[in-house]
This record gives sequence, structure tokens and C-alpha cells, in this order.
Amino acid sequence: MLKKFEPLPYKFSTKLACEVVSIKPLRLNDAINAKDGYKCAPTTTAGVARVFGEFDLIALFIFRYLTDLGTSQSLASNFSCKLLEAFQSEFRELPDRFDFPLNPHHDQYTGCSADDPTSFTHETWSVRGGKMTAHAALSFNIATIRREVRDRMEFIVDRERNTFGIPADQED
Repeated sequence: MLKKFEPLPYKFSTKLACEVVSIKPLRLNDAINAKDGYKCAPTTTAGVARVFGEFDLIALFIFRYLTDLGTSQSLASNFSCKLLEAFQSEFRELPDRFDFPLNPHHDQYTGCSADDPTSFTHETWSVRGGKMTAHAALSFNIATIRREVRDRMEFIVDRERNTFGIPADQED
């Protein structure tokens, strides 16, 4: 049986998570608390810090990137949370890319290899009763994004080890 892909074992506080994905902590807090904001942040309770793992950081990275481009928080949250859901559930191997068809719902995605074509065909019915076919998709190159997030995570882990004087070769 294939083993499900595993995230790096590191957990980051909100402050360090914000550093990994280049978002200001206040902006993240506002997005989490907004009605149409970021809906898939790790849960927390009063007095307990929010903790982000690798998959949470990839989703947050995508949210920050999309909102920086001017995408609404609601739509950016939808894409990010759907990807986080995919990371945590159905895939045994992490696809190179996830494609979302450009349709009004933004709730479907396809895991793709690097060799798959980037267009996505989606059929739907128009308000006038005719069949419409979309041939475009929003693609997220997960392999590249994951590499970037992992590099940033490793940098912070190494820096924090040095801060506390823990040798790099010492296991936790």
C-alpha cells in the first residue's frame, strides 16, 4: 500500500508562520476574523497559541499571494482551503499542480502531473439553457510552492536552533 505523503514535522507559532509566508501578523489576524476572510487557519482556544504545520503554511502562502494580487479574501480563502483539504485527505502522492476550472463555483479541483495540459474542460448549463464549455483553469504549481515554503521553514528552523544554541546535528 502506498504511504500517504507526509508534511515536515515542524510546527510554527503565528509569528513565525507569518514570517514564512511574508504576511504581517495583524493582516493575518484581521483576515481570520473577517466574515469573508481566511477560513482554514488552524483552530485555537483562549490562551492557546495557533500552530501552523507545513500544509497550513502552503495554504496561507497561497492566500497571501492571491490577496496581494487583488483577489478578494473570500475567493482566496476558497482556493486555499480547498487545497488544504486536498493535502489532508485524498492524495497518496502530492500532485505537481492543482487546477481549478474557471467557473462560478471554484469548488472543483484536479490534481495534475507536470506533464498534464494546463487547460481544464468543464461543461455547465447557461441561464439560457445551452451548454457552455470552459477551457481555462487557475493552476497552482504545488511542487514549486511547496519547495519555496519548505526552504523558508528550514531557514527559520536553523535560525531558531542557532538562537538557542542547539547543534544542527542534534535530533529533537
